[in-house]
Amino acid sequence: MPRPNVILFTAHDLGDFLSTYGHPTPTLSFERFAREGIVFENHFSQGTVCSPSRGSIVTGFYPHTNGLMGLVHRGWALDVSRRPALPSLLRAHGYRTHLFGFQHEHYDAASLGYQEQHAAANHHADRVVDDLLAWLRGHGRSGAEGPFFVGAGTSETHRIGMNPSGFKHELYKPVDRDRVLVPPWMPDIPEIREDLADFYGCVAFLDRQFGRLLEVLDETGLSDSTIVLFTTDHGASFLHGKASVYDGGVKVALQMRAPGLLPAGRRVGALTAHVDILPTLFDLLELPLPAGIEGRSFAAQARGEEGGRRFVFGEKNYTNYYDPTRWVRTSRFKYIRKGLCTNVFDFVIPELELQRADFRRLRSVWDFYSPRRHTEELYDLETDPGERRNLIEDSPRSPQLAELRAALDRHLEDTDDPFRFLRNDLPLPRDTYETVRNRQPGD
Repeated sequence: MPRPNVILFTAHDLGDFLSTYGHPTPTLSFERFAREGIVFENHFSQGTVCSPSRGSIVTGFYPHTNGLMGLVHRGWALDVSRRPALPSLLRAHGYRTHLFGFQHEHYDAASLGYQEQHAAANHHADRVVDDLLAWLRGHGRSGAEGPFFVGAGTSETHRIGMNPSGFKHELYKPVDRDRVLVPPWMPDIPEIREDLADFYGCVAFLDRQFGRLLEVLDETGLSDSTIVLFTTDHGASFLHGKASVYDGGVKVALQMRAPGLLPAGRRVGALTAHVDILPTLFDLLELPLPAGIEGRSFAAQARGEEGGRRFVFGEKNYTNYYDPTRWVRTSRFKYIRKGLCTNVFDFVIPELELQRADFRRLRSVWDFYSPRRHTEELYDLETDPGERRNLIEDSPRSPQLAELRAALDRHLEDTDDPFRFLRNDLPLPRDTYETVRNRQPGD
């Protein structure tokens, strides 16, 4: 029996802002996708910005292990000689590999194993999906090349480059700000409601484009022979979101449809992680897992079995600045350990800094977050989902603190993480800004 095709669709800076995760964003295409597949309710990114997060998806290794500890355009790249990426691995098993739109794991997509790169005029979801649908109606449906792997990446829902208006664009129709739901990690103020209203319009646009993909998979008869995964790199670019290790920065959407391999209409509450996606996919495809993979398959949990992770781990190394941090989370508690006692607020996001009215400077924002800084943080996510009350000095929580400290220590040791020495001397990017700017693909 021929192996199924695989489409990995990765949005940009989305977090879990879909109606399938309880947000009032009207995302009917993702609701359809949920009915036909599985929603993973507690899925987490291993990075806090684009490249490290995506690197874990395509390798099954943590950022400090696969070499992608910072952004590609700041000199970082996957160590593909030691940690080959998903397209290369599937290519070795007879898959034809195609990239549509955006990737941010290497300056040269061919190094990741992509045989065909379909360059859109831009990376907005409509243009990326246009190109993908045209290909599916032609070469994709024929099956002449054997099974295919498609990596599809869109610029949505990233803030629009360095546009000071954030999420405003002629492609997006904002909702009324009274219809938004302000997450518990942000203050409910008019400025943030307006920002979220614009963001909801961007999410709705992404939803419509993803719906077009589902329709054409049906039209071409590929739905029953194609595994489709939808996820995003990390949290949305809001306060306590992108570039932070709080849930607003690392809790993300993952939905998956695998006809004949996984049940439809299930919701999985077990902890899952980006680093687990590759081993799960290899499990479903019945392919031998490459040696040393650090993630673990959650295919059994997707089928309805008990078990799975007790702990999920993640990290921050380099964002726009050097800020080494590690975290571990259970279903209820999160423990954070920092290498430095960093700035008051953990949301240094360049595109947000260029907003016409940078609402981070408002007194209402400063009053919402505690100015106290600690190198350790502990949160009870059941009673404090906004992660605003650090319990590190709360003696009744000492058993949870001891358990999570020990779990993180084991993880650092098991993955040979240089952070465990707390010397603040993590590796530097191998390339300079100038080298990256002047490099051509294939160099």
